[in-house]
Amino acid sequence: MGGSPIDSNKIAYLQQVKQMNMATILRQIWKKEQVSRVELVSSADLTSGTITNLTGELIGHKVIREYEAVSGSVGRKRVMLGFDPGHYRIIGLDIGRNNFEIVLMDLCGRVLRSVGGDVDREAGPEGFFARIMPALTDMRQEAEKAGHPVLGIGVGVPGPIDYSRGALLNPPNFPGWSGFPLQAELEKRTGGRVMIEDNARTSALAERWYGIGRNVDDLVFITMGGGIGGGVISQGEIVRGTNGLCGQVGHMTIVMDGKVCDCGNRGCWEPIGSIPGILGRWGGGGTMDDFKAAVRAGDSHALKCMEDTLAFLETALINVFNLYDPEVVVLGGQLYPYIAEYRATVQERLQARLYAFAKDRLRLEPSSFGASQSAIGGAAMLFRELLSEPVKLLV
Repeated sequence: MGGSPIDSNKIAYLQQVKQMNMATILRQIWKKEQVSRVELVSSADLTSGTITNLTGELIGHKVIREYEAVSGSVGRKRVMLGFDPGHYRIIGLDIGRNNFEIVLMDLCGRVLRSVGGDVDREAGPEGFFARIMPALTDMRQEAEKAGHPVLGIGVGVPGPIDYSRGALLNPPNFPGWSGFPLQAELEKRTGGRVMIEDNARTSALAERWYGIGRNVDDLVFITMGGGIGGGVISQGEIVRGTNGLCGQVGHMTIVMDGKVCDCGNRGCWEPIGSIPGILGRWGGGGTMDDFKAAVRAGDSHALKCMEDTLAFLETALINVFNLYDPEVVVLGGQLYPYIAEYRATVQERLQARLYAFAKDRLRLEPSSFGASQSAIGGAAMLFRELLSEPVKLLV
């Protein structure tokens, strides 16, 4: 005989409470990296009995483990709790317009293995899968054969995205992907849990959970390469907006009488400030390495092109600071290494244009993970899920 509705409701309620309490414990461990049970009683605002039971269960699941005891100010040494790097694995996948990267990570945020390569953007989804799936399958099977369950795969991909269907919505300069059900297709091909997100947001999530954002609740990540995108973290959580367009900084109007962009707006930052935009304005017929060499050689046209590039960046950034009021803006993507030496100059110019009471708190930082930012952020999606719904993910 089945239980009564009252019994079912009570069980569901107790599971919900357990999930919330376990999530609170895991977030405290993440925040402090290692913490004692005594400290958890205070910081998590839970009873010692609850802490003992739930940490014991998490140790049993091999999500956390005990570390060497440290001396407290009074009394015996306290055993510390931290994430267990020896059991579960998470896979992060970045699908770019011209390349891909796959990373295998442990629960301490360490990259254990990385595989990547170039892809022809004209090949469409099947061309990408032909390149990605052998490496993805090999990485997953190798981990599982070694006794490391894979919690799932987090994917960063050019947006915009229809999150209700896990499908792409006509991403610019990415032919063949419009309407493609990426999440369902990857779940079918891998047989595992898959989460997808705009790659600018996965880049922001990498900072939130493994980088600068560990100590910052409000940040904006701007990725600049073949396109320009942004990911907004507010109060520690990613922000998408009503239509999933929050953080589309590449489509802010920078030039009032500029050309019509693929997005439908006129004068967007992306067509003039991305790598193709810069090379198009320069007209030197080469790569970014060629352009930078011309700048260093003092070529007047290249110098003017670089100055304009920095002016566009400055205009975009002042808008970002005034619109989102972040504690820090992080710059990354394939373009960033070519303009990294100008970061201090751009910051000085920004300070001259920002509210006087806020200018000294302005922070402009480089990304923590370079070319691997989005792939690591893909893994961060699953890690964030573990810290939010551990009972659900570990079932």
